[in-house]
Amino acid sequence: MSRKRKKESREEKPEAQEDQIRGANSLEGKNRSAEQESAGPGADDSKPVAEEAELVEEEPARDEEETGAGPEEKDWEQEMEVLSDRLKRKQAEMDNLRRISKLEQAEARNYALYDFLSRLLPVLDNLERALESARSDESVPQSHVEGLEMIYKQLHQILDQEGVSIIEAEGAPFDPNCHHAVMEVESEEAEPGSVVEELQKGYWHRQRVLRPAMVKVCRE
Repeated sequence: MSRKRKKESREEKPEAQEDQIRGANSLEGKNRSAEQESAGPGADDSKPVAEEAELVEEEPARDEEETGAGPEEKDWEQEMEVLSDRLKRKQAEMDNLRRISKLEQAEARNYALYDFLSRLLPVLDNLERALESARSDESVPQSHVEGLEMIYKQLHQILDQEGVSIIEAEGAPFDPNCHHAVMEVESEEAEPGSVVEELQKGYWHRQRVLRPAMVKVCRE
């Protein structure tokens, strides 16, 4: 009999525990309903109001995205300005390099031409001497003289086209920049410090002295 009573008591205990839990839940429900009644009708509306505030705060951000005035757009514009500035500088550098290259090429060409013309002047001197000798020699046929004169004129035309001109010497004031004085002489006809006689012609190449004139200068 004792064993049966123990079993019955054990089976009754879970039922009692369930009744206690149900009672506690009913009390909690009553307490919650009482709190809601005491808070009033506006208490339940707190969540929608907060949600509306969040929506209102999100609207300006959407407007900024639609107008394209966000931080990413500003960064992109700044980067474009930096790149355009670099491009302008590179273009200016390229223009300067082209200009310098053209000047260097022109200078190299002028220097090469200057050297060539300097070596050509002795040939021109010999041609002038040959022409003077042919004119003074009666045994030389006139056709030979005319041929030498034609060659001499053609050579001078080519030199003129390249910017070669004769330096004025005889009768002009002595200029050490373009005259090379080999001696000083006394002369009553010439002014002191002027060129009395030209011994060898001098030539300009544009604004540079290709060869100074060899002269005699009147003593002061």
